[in-house]
Amino acid sequence: MFFNVSFGDAKHGVVQVYRQGNPNLIGPRYLTSDGGRTWRRFAERTVPIAAVTYVDGRRMLAEEFGTGLQRLLVSDDSGRTWQPLAIDPRQHIINGYWPVFLGSDGWWLDWQPQSEPSPQPSPPVRLWRTTDGGRIWVPATPTGIPPFDSFDQVRFMDHLHGLLTMISDDQRQAIVAATSDGGDTWQTAAAFDSPLAGMHALGLLLLQHGVRLLAWSAFSAWDPRTGGPLPPGSPAVSTFTSVSDDGGATWGPLRTGPVTAVPYGAAAVVDDRGRMLLLESRRLWLSDDDGASWVARVAVVRPGMVPVFMSASVPGSIYAVAVRSGGAVRIGNQPAALLRSSDGGIHWTEVHLPG
Repeated sequence: MFFNVSFGDAKHGVVQVYRQGNPNLIGPRYLTSDGGRTWRRFAERTVPIAAVTYVDGRRMLAEEFGTGLQRLLVSDDSGRTWQPLAIDPRQHIINGYWPVFLGSDGWWLDWQPQSEPSPQPSPPVRLWRTTDGGRIWVPATPTGIPPFDSFDQVRFMDHLHGLLTMISDDQRQAIVAATSDGGDTWQTAAAFDSPLAGMHALGLLLLQHGVRLLAWSAFSAWDPRTGGPLPPGSPAVSTFTSVSDDGGATWGPLRTGPVTAVPYGAAAVVDDRGRMLLLESRRLWLSDDDGASWVARVAVVRPGMVPVFMSASVPGSIYAVAVRSGGAVRIGNQPAALLRSSDGGIHWTEVHLPG
């Protein structure tokens, strides 16, 4: 099993359990209203919920799981009661990504990924927008988004200025596109070429520290388009960080970060002290200067449990997924556990969810 963690604010969050390798087995969901110290199980429903995300401290969106059309639901009381959306953009969206919100305004990117490398241009992109917290969605066709093979993230700093991160069709560039009109038009703000020969872009993640934006990128000799094992002797993932002090309009050069042994990438987070953190098994990488330098610390975890990646950072807590196997470096079919740290990633304890 593995876990998805979503927080609406520092106190209210939800954890969902998924059955690895069997999408028909949707696991339970658990809610917290005290920052993760205690959890309660969602009430059972006739039609189970397959995905849940917080919009704010009380409003949540969820997707029903069942035969036929999977409806989107909204709750204004932290999941106690649910109503279907009047207009459901998931009738058109097949990529599985969730919307982003800034107050009552939200944006949801709709695109159809290529199933295999193709000389044809990327499919058109549609951006669904809401101004009432996700109840009503209106589609728009944005212009100026460069061709891309996959996108990683949408982030809005205010109601007009937003950023979109993506990977180019040839997997050689990690791209940041910016908008200043709420998402109608976009232009490339940065295109980070692979810093090392033969490396492929795995992802580009936007992080924020105050008014400063950080673009955390990962490159690997592993080609995500073709899969297969890593070439012998190749480092698994080389990480880099770029900094923007003007809301993402311009970006600095890539700063070299840790080279990790984690296949297929790992996620960095920024904690409430403004530090960047990256978890590599029992090694914790820390940067308190926005990726200019890093130090390694030992992550203290119970024997027999190996952290795999960080999944969320909220004030006072950091969450990570681990596997119960001494030799595992990524989630496969090993039993998984959810870990929590309240001291900045040094000590980790298992989150014991109620039955």
